[in-house]
Amino acid sequence: AVNAVNAVNAVNAINATKVPKAQFERLEYDVTDKCCQSFLALTCPLHFAPLIPGMMGKKTMILEEEEAVLNINCKPWCTINTRRPYGELGSVDQHNCLCCTGVSSGLSATMPIYVGWGCEHDRVAEIVAELKKRMKARGDTGQLAKTEEALEEIRSLRDELSSLKVDMQLVLRALNVPQPNVPQPNSMEDRFV
Repeated sequence: AVNAVNAVNAVNAINATKVPKAQFERLEYDVTDKCCQSFLALTCPLHFAPLIPGMMGKKTMILEEEEAVLNINCKPWCTINTRRPYGELGSVDQHNCLCCTGVSSGLSATMPIYVGWGCEHDRVAEIVAELKKRMKARGDTGQLAKTEEALEEIRSLRDELSSLKVDMQLVLRALNVPQPNVPQPNSMEDRFV
């Protein structure tokens, strides 16, 4: 009975020390690259790049609870939606090209996203900081913390089970119940057969 109370107290202590999951609000950024699109439109006869889907149109980055979303709306021709969990964004950095500043990540695979006219350094820094914060909580670091927490809980349960086994043996001896003859496995393979 004492060990059962200790086991309940151990589980309560584990639950009390759990770190609550970080809650993130939904953020939406207009990341339309007006400077690049204006340049492409002015120089169109030289390269026809505006005809490539996704080069022109309104671009929106949405940071949801578990993933980042990039919407490119090139109506009436196309709409592109890219979703990536924060753990799959790779490196998120502030990218500088001449006087323009952009966000580079796995969300925009080949080219950084240059916000507005390219000179919105504060907004780019805010987006990069927010993405990194969410990646830390939800990406590989967050998964590692969850795994360590689960491992600690498993260790606690194993210790609890060992103490219950000892208590059960004491109860069986007190009641003069003969212990069953259970063969011990010889190898790891025998344990899982």
